[in-house]
Amino acid sequence: MRRRSLSSAALCAAVCAGSATCGGAARAGDIGEIQLSALAGGEGSAWRGDGAGFVGLRIGYRFLDVVAPYIMLRAGYANINQRLLELLQIGVQAWARIGIVRPYARFGFVHQHEEPWAAVEGDVFGALFGVGDGIAHRGGFEGALGMDVPFKQLKSWQFHGTVEGFCTGFPDTKGPAAYGGAILGLGFNYAL
Repeated sequence: MRRRSLSSAALCAAVCAGSATCGGAARAGDIGEIQLSALAGGEGSAWRGDGAGFVGLRIGYRFLDVVAPYIMLRAGYANINQRLLELLQIGVQAWARIGIVRPYARFGFVHQHEEPWAAVEGDVFGALFGVGDGIAHRGGFEGALGMDVPFKQLKSWQFHGTVEGFCTGFPDTKGPAAYGGAILGLGFNYAL
């Protein structure tokens, strides 16, 4: 009797596994989505009168239509001390859904270079790759709330606009302790 129960359980497991794998072709997006967004924005800092503009790029891979690890690169110019800001960020972003709008929250760890413009003029290559003179290397974190608004779908490609507000914090004294700003972006998701 016990042997028959084990055989029945094995048969049931095989049927369930077969129906899960052979039940039909995977839909686009079942594996995930490659994401790419071009960004532009502005920010202020904890230093009085300090403002910066920047451009950036965010690359991610969204799983289950909800969560994505990402990498973000930003480069900008701040007016106090006339400094170049270069930011590299690694983090995670999670989405909800309200109709077609995709509100999200993200959190990332950042590494930022802050360097005087005079140092950049003296060694552009070194400044861009973080090995020039006068670079303040800073580590911190960033949190943001925003939304993606899809406006075009072409097969596996979905194009969207992005708007978000963010806050960046640094525990060191090499520059402003905090930045806050906003980003506008255009991007796409490619469903695999």
